[in-house]
Amino acid sequence: MSLAVPAFVLKKGCIFQSPAKDPSMQFQNLEFHNIADIREAGWPPNTFQLQRVPEEVRLKLNEGAQGRSLCTANAEIRFVCDGPFKVHLRTPNGENRIRIAFGSFLWRDYPTSDCVLEVDRPENMANVDLNLIGENPFSSKVVRILLPNDEVQFIRLTADGLRPPTPEEVPGRRLLCCGTSITQGACATSPHLSYASLTARELGFDMVNLGMSGSFHAEPELADYVASRQDWDVATIELSVNMVPCFKEDEFRKRANYFINTIAAAHPEKPVHCITLYPYFNDLCHQISKEDSMKTQNFRQILRDEVASSDHKNLHLIEGSDILQDPSGLTADMIHPSDFGMMHMARNLAARLHT
Repeated sequence: MSLAVPAFVLKKGCIFQSPAKDPSMQFQNLEFHNIADIREAGWPPNTFQLQRVPEEVRLKLNEGAQGRSLCTANAEIRFVCDGPFKVHLRTPNGENRIRIAFGSFLWRDYPTSDCVLEVDRPENMANVDLNLIGENPFSSKVVRILLPNDEVQFIRLTADGLRPPTPEEVPGRRLLCCGTSITQGACATSPHLSYASLTARELGFDMVNLGMSGSFHAEPELADYVASRQDWDVATIELSVNMVPCFKEDEFRKRANYFINTIAAAHPEKPVHCITLYPYFNDLCHQISKEDSMKTQNFRQILRDEVASSDHKNLHLIEGSDILQDPSGLTADMIHPSDFGMMHMARNLAARLHT
Protein backbone atom coordinates (compact mmCIF):
# COMPACT_ATOMS: atom_id res chain seq x y z
CA MET A 1 0.00 0.00 0.00
CA SER A 2 1.50 3.33 -1.04
CA LEU A 3 0.82 6.57 0.78
CA ALA A 4 1.42 9.98 -0.76
CA VAL A 5 2.66 11.34 2.57
CA PRO A 6 4.08 9.45 5.57
CA ALA A 7 1.50 7.84 7.84
CA PHE A 8 1.64 7.45 11.57
CA VAL A 9 -0.42 4.65 13.10
CA LEU A 10 -2.27 5.56 16.28
CA LYS A 11 -3.82 2.22 17.15
CA LYS A 12 -4.73 -1.08 15.58
CA GLY A 13 -7.10 -0.55 12.67
CA CYS A 14 -6.09 3.02 11.90
CA ILE A 15 -4.58 3.20 8.43
CA PHE A 16 -3.80 6.89 8.33
CA GLN A 17 -4.69 9.91 10.37
CA SER A 18 -3.69 13.38 9.31
CA PRO A 19 -1.66 15.69 11.55
CA ALA A 20 -3.63 18.47 13.22
CA LYS A 21 -1.85 21.13 11.19
CA ASP A 22 -3.66 20.02 8.01
CA PRO A 23 -6.41 17.41 8.43
CA SER A 24 -7.02 16.92 4.70
CA MET A 25 -5.12 13.76 3.99
CA GLN A 26 -3.36 12.24 1.04
CA PHE A 27 -3.75 8.48 0.72
CA GLN A 28 -2.94 6.33 -2.32
CA ASN A 29 -2.11 9.45 -4.39
CA LEU A 30 -5.55 10.93 -3.64
CA GLU A 31 -6.63 13.80 -1.42
CA PHE A 32 -9.45 12.97 0.98
CA HIS A 33 -10.91 16.37 1.76
CA ASN A 34 -12.90 16.84 5.00
CA ILE A 35 -11.74 13.39 6.12
CA ALA A 36 -9.63 13.17 9.27
CA ASP A 37 -9.32 9.40 9.70
CA ILE A 38 -9.14 6.42 7.35
CA ARG A 39 -9.51 3.03 9.02
CA GLU A 40 -9.77 -0.60 8.00
CA ALA A 41 -13.47 -1.40 7.66
CA GLY A 42 -12.92 -5.06 8.52
CA TRP A 43 -14.86 -6.60 5.66
CA PRO A 44 -14.45 -6.93 2.71
CA PRO A 45 -10.65 -6.94 2.87
CA ASN A 46 -8.82 -3.81 1.69
CA THR A 47 -11.88 -1.67 2.39
CA PHE A 48 -11.41 1.59 4.25
CA GLN A 49 -13.83 3.53 6.45
CA LEU A 50 -13.85 7.31 5.99
CA GLN A 51 -14.69 9.59 8.93
CA ARG A 52 -14.72 13.31 9.55
CA VAL A 53 -13.08 13.31 13.00
CA PRO A 54 -10.25 11.17 14.40
CA GLU A 55 -11.30 7.98 16.15
CA GLU A 56 -10.07 9.04 19.58
CA VAL A 57 -12.25 12.16 19.33
CA ARG A 58 -15.25 10.33 17.85
CA LEU A 59 -15.41 7.84 20.72
CA LYS A 60 -15.68 10.69 23.26
CA LEU A 61 -18.77 12.17 21.60
CA ASN A 62 -22.38 11.21 22.29
CA GLU A 63 -23.65 8.09 20.58
CA GLY A 64 -25.47 9.98 17.85
CA ALA A 65 -22.43 12.08 16.96
CA GLN A 66 -20.27 8.97 16.87
CA GLY A 67 -22.44 7.72 14.03
CA ARG A 68 -22.75 11.08 12.31
CA SER A 69 -18.97 11.45 12.26
CA LEU A 70 -18.96 8.55 9.79
CA CYS A 71 -21.26 10.46 7.41
CA THR A 72 -19.12 12.01 4.69
CA ALA A 73 -21.05 15.31 4.53
CA ASN A 74 -19.19 17.66 2.15
CA ALA A 75 -16.25 15.26 2.05
CA GLU A 76 -14.59 14.72 -1.31
CA ILE A 77 -12.02 12.53 -3.01
CA ARG A 78 -9.83 14.81 -5.14
CA PHE A 79 -7.16 14.06 -7.71
CA VAL A 80 -5.69 14.90 -11.09
CA CYS A 81 -5.26 12.20 -13.71
CA ASP A 82 -4.78 11.55 -17.43
CA GLY A 83 -7.90 10.26 -19.13
CA PRO A 84 -10.65 8.18 -17.51
CA PHE A 85 -10.63 6.87 -13.96
CA LYS A 86 -12.25 3.92 -12.23
CA VAL A 87 -13.45 4.10 -8.62
CA HIS A 88 -14.86 1.43 -6.31
CA LEU A 89 -16.88 2.64 -3.30
CA ARG A 90 -19.34 1.06 -0.86
CA THR A 91 -22.23 2.73 0.95
CA PRO A 92 -23.03 0.07 3.55
CA ASN A 93 -26.40 1.60 4.53
CA GLY A 94 -27.77 1.02 1.03
CA GLU A 95 -27.78 2.77 -2.30
CA ASN A 96 -26.82 6.41 -2.31
CA ARG A 97 -25.47 8.80 -4.92
CA ILE A 98 -22.17 10.50 -5.58
CA ARG A 99 -21.62 13.46 -7.86
CA ILE A 100 -18.58 14.18 -9.99
CA ALA A 101 -17.21 17.67 -10.56
CA PHE A 102 -14.30 18.86 -12.68
CA GLY A 103 -12.99 21.81 -10.73
CA SER A 104 -16.04 23.99 -10.03
CA PHE A 105 -17.99 22.43 -12.93
CA LEU A 106 -20.54 19.92 -11.69
CA TRP A 107 -21.13 16.81 -13.77
CA ARG A 108 -23.39 13.82 -13.41
CA ASP A 109 -24.42 11.99 -10.29
CA TYR A 110 -24.10 8.22 -10.04
CA PRO A 111 -25.79 5.59 -7.87
CA THR A 112 -23.48 3.71 -5.55
CA SER A 113 -23.98 0.90 -3.06
CA ASP A 114 -21.16 -1.49 -3.87
CA CYS A 115 -20.17 -0.64 -7.39
CA VAL A 116 -17.33 0.22 -9.71
CA LEU A 117 -17.75 3.41 -11.74
CA GLU A 118 -15.69 4.30 -14.81
CA VAL A 119 -15.79 7.99 -15.70
CA ASP A 120 -14.13 10.01 -18.44
CA ARG A 121 -13.59 13.76 -18.57
CA PRO A 122 -16.22 15.53 -20.71
CA GLU A 123 -14.74 16.72 -23.99
CA ASN A 124 -15.53 20.38 -23.37
CA MET A 125 -13.49 20.37 -20.17
CA ALA A 126 -10.37 20.20 -22.32
CA ASN A 127 -11.46 23.18 -24.38
CA VAL A 128 -13.17 25.61 -21.99
CA ASP A 129 -11.72 29.13 -21.99
CA LEU A 130 -11.36 29.88 -18.28
CA ASN A 131 -10.56 33.52 -19.08
CA LEU A 132 -14.23 33.90 -19.96
CA ILE A 133 -15.52 32.21 -16.81
CA GLY A 134 -14.26 34.69 -14.22
CA GLU A 135 -12.97 33.81 -10.79
CA ASN A 136 -12.80 30.04 -10.46
CA PRO A 137 -10.89 28.86 -7.36
CA PHE A 138 -10.75 25.18 -8.40
CA SER A 139 -8.61 24.22 -11.36
CA SER A 140 -10.66 22.35 -13.94
CA LYS A 141 -7.90 19.73 -13.90
CA VAL A 142 -9.03 18.61 -10.44
CA VAL A 143 -11.51 15.74 -10.39
CA ARG A 144 -13.76 15.92 -7.34
CA ILE A 145 -15.89 13.00 -6.17
CA LEU A 146 -18.54 14.61 -3.96
CA LEU A 147 -19.44 11.99 -1.40
CA PRO A 148 -23.00 11.55 -0.07
CA ASN A 149 -24.32 12.59 3.33
CA ASP A 150 -23.97 9.00 4.53
CA GLU A 151 -21.39 6.43 5.53
CA VAL A 152 -18.90 5.64 2.75
CA GLN A 153 -16.19 3.02 2.44
CA PHE A 154 -13.36 3.40 -0.07
CA ILE A 155 -11.90 0.39 -1.87
CA ARG A 156 -9.75 1.66 -4.74
CA LEU A 157 -9.33 4.24 -7.49
CA THR A 158 -7.20 3.71 -10.57
CA ALA A 159 -6.16 6.07 -13.35
CA ASP A 160 -3.13 6.97 -15.44
CA GLY A 161 -0.99 9.84 -14.19
CA LEU A 162 -2.76 9.87 -10.82
CA ARG A 163 -1.70 12.53 -8.32
CA PRO A 164 -3.27 14.71 -5.59
CA PRO A 165 -4.03 18.36 -6.36
CA THR A 166 -1.41 20.97 -5.62
CA PRO A 167 -2.28 23.86 -3.26
CA GLU A 168 -2.53 26.16 -6.29
CA GLU A 169 -5.27 24.00 -7.81
CA VAL A 170 -7.76 24.37 -4.93
CA PRO A 171 -9.08 27.38 -2.98
CA GLY A 172 -6.50 28.97 -0.72
CA ARG A 173 -8.85 29.71 2.19
CA ARG A 174 -11.25 27.51 4.17
CA LEU A 175 -14.52 27.97 6.00
CA LEU A 176 -15.09 25.56 8.91
CA CYS A 177 -18.70 25.01 9.98
CA CYS A 178 -19.81 23.29 13.20
CA GLY A 179 -23.44 22.64 13.97
CA THR A 180 -26.49 20.44 13.71
CA SER A 181 -28.25 18.62 10.88
CA ILE A 182 -29.00 22.04 9.39
CA THR A 183 -25.26 22.60 8.93
CA GLN A 184 -24.68 19.00 7.87
CA GLY A 185 -27.26 19.58 5.13
CA ALA A 186 -29.81 16.98 6.14
CA CYS A 187 -32.66 17.93 3.77
CA ALA A 188 -30.64 19.36 0.90
CA THR A 189 -31.18 17.21 -2.17
CA SER A 190 -27.40 16.95 -2.59
CA PRO A 191 -24.55 17.72 -0.15
CA HIS A 192 -23.21 20.51 -2.35
CA LEU A 193 -26.52 22.32 -1.73
CA SER A 194 -26.06 22.59 2.04
CA TYR A 195 -25.93 26.21 3.19
CA ALA A 196 -22.39 25.62 4.46
CA SER A 197 -21.20 24.45 1.05
CA LEU A 198 -23.05 27.21 -0.79
CA THR A 199 -21.64 29.86 1.55
CA ALA A 200 -18.10 28.63 0.93
CA ARG A 201 -18.67 28.72 -2.82
CA GLU A 202 -20.07 32.24 -2.63
CA LEU A 203 -16.95 33.34 -0.74
CA GLY A 204 -14.55 31.48 -3.04
CA PHE A 205 -13.46 29.32 -0.08
CA ASP A 206 -12.95 25.63 0.39
CA MET A 207 -14.93 24.24 3.31
CA VAL A 208 -14.86 21.78 6.19
CA ASN A 209 -18.26 20.59 7.42
CA LEU A 210 -18.47 19.30 11.01
CA GLY A 211 -22.26 19.35 11.23
CA MET A 212 -23.65 16.48 13.35
CA SER A 213 -27.30 15.69 12.62
CA GLY A 214 -29.40 15.45 15.77
CA SER A 215 -26.31 15.25 17.97
CA PHE A 216 -24.30 18.47 18.13
CA HIS A 217 -23.87 18.69 21.90
CA ALA A 218 -20.74 20.87 21.91
CA GLU A 219 -18.59 18.39 23.81
CA PRO A 220 -15.30 19.84 25.10
CA GLU A 221 -13.38 17.13 23.25
CA LEU A 222 -14.83 18.35 19.95
CA ALA A 223 -13.95 21.94 20.88
CA ASP A 224 -10.38 20.90 21.67
CA TYR A 225 -10.13 19.11 18.34
CA VAL A 226 -11.43 22.06 16.31
CA ALA A 227 -9.07 24.36 18.23
CA SER A 228 -6.13 22.09 17.34
CA ARG A 229 -6.80 22.34 13.61
CA GLN A 230 -4.76 24.83 11.65
CA ASP A 231 -6.43 24.41 8.26
CA TRP A 232 -9.24 26.99 8.42
CA ASP A 233 -9.51 30.76 8.12
CA VAL A 234 -13.08 31.51 9.25
CA ALA A 235 -15.37 29.41 11.47
CA THR A 236 -19.10 29.35 12.12
CA ILE A 237 -20.62 27.59 15.13
CA GLU A 238 -24.37 26.91 15.09
CA LEU A 239 -25.29 26.40 18.76
CA SER A 240 -27.52 24.26 18.90
CA VAL A 241 -31.12 23.18 18.53
CA ASN A 242 -30.03 19.61 19.32
CA MET A 243 -29.31 20.68 22.90
CA VAL A 244 -32.73 22.15 23.68
CA PRO A 245 -34.43 18.83 24.56
CA CYS A 246 -31.33 17.34 26.20
CA PHE A 247 -29.85 20.00 28.50
CA LYS A 248 -30.94 22.64 30.96
CA GLU A 249 -29.84 26.23 30.53
CA ASP A 250 -26.94 26.02 32.98
CA GLU A 251 -25.37 23.08 31.14
CA PHE A 252 -25.90 24.77 27.78
CA ARG A 253 -24.15 27.89 29.08
CA LYS A 254 -21.23 25.83 30.38
CA ARG A 255 -20.77 23.95 27.11
CA ALA A 256 -21.26 26.98 24.88
CA ASN A 257 -18.78 29.00 26.93
CA TYR A 258 -16.08 26.36 26.67
CA PHE A 259 -16.70 25.59 23.01
CA ILE A 260 -16.58 29.10 21.60
CA ASN A 261 -13.84 30.47 23.86
CA THR A 262 -11.54 27.47 23.39
CA ILE A 263 -11.64 27.82 19.62
CA ALA A 264 -11.35 31.62 19.67
CA ALA A 265 -8.43 31.54 22.10
CA ALA A 266 -6.49 29.10 19.96
CA HIS A 267 -6.89 31.27 16.83
CA PRO A 268 -7.03 34.93 17.90
CA GLU A 269 -6.36 36.10 14.34
CA LYS A 270 -9.30 34.16 12.86
CA PRO A 271 -12.98 35.22 12.96
CA VAL A 272 -15.25 32.82 14.86
CA HIS A 273 -18.95 33.50 14.24
CA CYS A 274 -21.49 32.09 16.70
CA ILE A 275 -25.00 31.59 15.30
CA THR A 276 -28.07 31.50 17.53
CA LEU A 277 -30.82 28.94 16.93
CA TYR A 278 -32.41 29.28 13.52
CA PRO A 279 -36.20 29.78 13.51
CA TYR A 280 -37.98 26.44 13.81
CA PHE A 281 -41.17 24.82 15.06
CA ASN A 282 -40.78 26.10 18.63
CA ASP A 283 -41.08 29.58 17.15
CA LEU A 284 -43.47 28.95 14.29
CA CYS A 285 -46.09 26.38 15.31
CA HIS A 286 -49.23 26.57 17.45
CA GLN A 287 -49.64 24.38 20.54
CA ILE A 288 -45.97 24.59 21.48
CA SER A 289 -45.71 24.72 25.26
CA LYS A 290 -44.72 28.00 26.88
CA GLU A 291 -41.90 26.14 28.60
CA ASP A 292 -40.40 24.90 25.31
CA SER A 293 -40.81 28.30 23.67
CA MET A 294 -39.15 30.06 26.61
CA LYS A 295 -36.27 27.57 26.68
CA THR A 296 -35.59 28.24 23.00
CA GLN A 297 -35.44 31.96 23.67
CA ASN A 298 -33.24 31.37 26.72
CA PHE A 299 -30.72 29.41 24.67
CA ARG A 300 -30.47 32.25 22.19
CA GLN A 301 -29.95 34.79 24.96
CA ILE A 302 -27.30 32.64 26.64
CA LEU A 303 -25.24 32.57 23.46
CA ARG A 304 -25.63 36.33 23.05
CA ASP A 305 -24.44 36.84 26.63
CA GLU A 306 -21.47 34.48 26.29
CA VAL A 307 -20.21 36.21 23.14
CA ALA A 308 -20.75 39.66 24.66
CA SER A 309 -18.87 38.77 27.86
CA SER A 310 -15.93 37.08 26.13
CA ASP A 311 -12.52 38.73 26.12
CA HIS A 312 -11.83 37.34 22.63
CA LYS A 313 -12.25 40.08 20.04
CA ASN A 314 -12.44 37.53 17.21
CA LEU A 315 -15.75 36.15 18.56
CA HIS A 316 -18.81 37.51 16.73
CA LEU A 317 -22.52 36.90 17.10
CA ILE A 318 -24.91 36.24 14.22
CA GLU A 319 -28.64 35.94 14.85
CA GLY A 320 -30.06 32.83 13.22
CA SER A 321 -33.15 34.83 12.23
CA ASP A 322 -30.91 37.16 10.19
CA ILE A 323 -29.73 34.17 8.15
CA LEU A 324 -33.00 32.25 7.83
CA GLN A 325 -35.18 35.30 7.26
CA ASP A 326 -37.89 33.50 5.29
CA PRO A 327 -39.39 30.53 7.21
CA SER A 328 -41.04 29.30 4.00
CA GLY A 329 -37.54 28.06 3.14
CA LEU A 330 -38.05 25.26 5.67
CA THR A 331 -39.29 21.80 4.77
CA ALA A 332 -42.60 20.60 6.22
CA ASP A 333 -40.91 19.36 9.42
CA MET A 334 -40.45 23.07 10.24
CA ILE A 335 -36.82 22.73 11.22
CA HIS A 336 -34.71 21.67 8.21
CA PRO A 337 -34.24 24.04 5.27
CA SER A 338 -35.15 22.97 1.75
CA ASP A 339 -32.84 23.67 -1.18
CA PHE A 340 -34.50 27.07 -1.48
CA GLY A 341 -33.92 27.73 2.21
CA MET A 342 -30.30 26.63 1.96
CA MET A 343 -29.65 29.05 -0.91
CA HIS A 344 -31.42 31.87 0.94
CA MET A 345 -29.32 31.21 4.07
CA ALA A 346 -26.07 31.00 2.12
CA ARG A 347 -26.61 34.39 0.49
CA ASN A 348 -27.29 36.00 3.85
CA LEU A 349 -24.44 34.28 5.67
CA ALA A 350 -21.89 35.02 2.95
CA ALA A 351 -22.88 38.68 3.10
CA ARG A 352 -22.27 38.70 6.87
CA LEU A 353 -18.92 36.94 6.55
CA HIS A 354 -17.80 39.38 3.85
CA THR A 355 -18.06 42.29 6.32
